[in-house]
Amino acid sequence: MLSLPDLKYLPYKNGRLAYRETGIGPTLFLLHGMNGSSQSWAYLFESLATSFHIVAWDAPSFGGSDIFGDNIEDFKSAAIALMNTLELQKPIVIGHSMGGVIALPLAADPDTSIVGLVLSSTHLGFGHTKGAELMPRYADRIEHMNSNGIDINYGKERAKRSTPPATSETVIQFLAEIAAGSRTEGIRDGGRMSQEADNRDVCSLLNVPVLILSGGKDRVISNAMHADLTAALPEAQQYKFPNAGHASYAEYPHLFNKLVKDFALKAQG
Repeated sequence: MLSLPDLKYLPYKNGRLAYRETGIGPTLFLLHGMNGSSQSWAYLFESLATSFHIVAWDAPSFGGSDIFGDNIEDFKSAAIALMNTLELQKPIVIGHSMGGVIALPLAADPDTSIVGLVLSSTHLGFGHTKGAELMPRYADRIEHMNSNGIDINYGKERAKRSTPPATSETVIQFLAEIAAGSRTEGIRDGGRMSQEADNRDVCSLLNVPVLILSGGKDRVISNAMHADLTAALPEAQQYKFPNAGHASYAEYPHLFNKLVKDFALKAQG
């Protein structure tokens, strides 16, 4: 059974941000995806807590965190507030899927001390007009959640959508239990943020090393979305997990964590 650090809470604006923290050493700051929370990083906590100081948040509207808006600046500002309060020095930021959309402008901000960026199965944002109707990939999910409830069956459905057919039951159960804790507010706010974000120009402002991790059988991030990301970051290191879907951090955790560790130690000198 994987163990996790207890949730902690940071007072922020009119509510609070939830996060988990453990370890001593160079800092990793972990930003989860749409089906996730700080729990998503259980394998990484278990593997790397003896080598790194690890902080993983529950994004605004997710997990134990309150709602603080639905645009990229709202999410970025919350991340900076957490980094500043915890005095995270020279962190490596790891953003998975939705978390990668937030991580890009965060790492490009000259007022942060970020020294490296890992982008896991993510994209540049969809760049849609502000205030437009929510995309079906998010609107349909909210409708399903409202109609059928949010439980382990919902979690298993999301886990199976995110992974190849031959994925082990252990991985499916791990992902399902986390997704079963989803909130409609998260899909609504994280979805709108992702829908309206456009990080194409942000990529040209990055001045830190970047590692892009992807799954060869990812059905969530299309080939076109991945190609746009790699084209915008031509200097980035890349590694593709040939048989992974959208959750290589859980499907192939040993290799994922080794790649993160090697990259982080090099970037942090």
